[in-house]
Amino acid sequence: MTHTMTATIRQDKLMSAPSLFRVARTALPTVILALVLPTALRAQAAPLPGQQATGPVIQSAGPSFKVENPTFEVPKGHVFKAVFVINAGGGDSVKVNEQLTTIARFYNIHVRHGYDEKNVKAAAVVHGQGFPALLTDSAFAVRYNGKPNPSRKLVEELLQHGAQIVLCGQTAGGRNIRRDELIPGVKVAVSAMTAMNVLQSQGFLYNPW
Repeated sequence: MTHTMTATIRQDKLMSAPSLFRVARTALPTVILALVLPTALRAQAAPLPGQQATGPVIQSAGPSFKVENPTFEVPKGHVFKAVFVINAGGGDSVKVNEQLTTIARFYNIHVRHGYDEKNVKAAAVVHGQGFPALLTDSAFAVRYNGKPNPSRKLVEELLQHGAQIVLCGQTAGGRNIRRDELIPGVKVAVSAMTAMNVLQSQGFLYNPW
């Protein structure tokens, strides 16, 4: 290869650099959008056809479908009492904890179908990776890059409607969670096992999903 040919190749490489930069600059927004959009869509998923996004009890979460003339009969005056285990998803800084939204659905589904809210009772036993959902905005922000707790509003609304929300004391101890870091109204038990045992003895049936 001659000196002239080498110089030409080097010049071509230098001349192609701006073109590559322009291509990268043009493609970058598309790449970023592809990465961000799925998360945004999951965080703001639209209700399905015929699905009511929230309410009539819990307004911040809890979608439901209206079931006309169900053939499974519920005894008159039946009291729905369920305890849920929340052990994951609490550290998501974008989405409301999906396990907690199940409790919102528990309220909304039954009241929407004509059952008195006073006969719909729920409890949540929180441990493991579910604990961040119970933190105040300021406590959550310390742990998750300055972000507010996306589950705070739902937790507060569930408490307002009589749900018992209990944090495992062993989880609190293992993760150095102070009482003043918890959303007001959240209780702390000796352990998740303690809370589950007592709540089930009080007639709260374990709901595994």
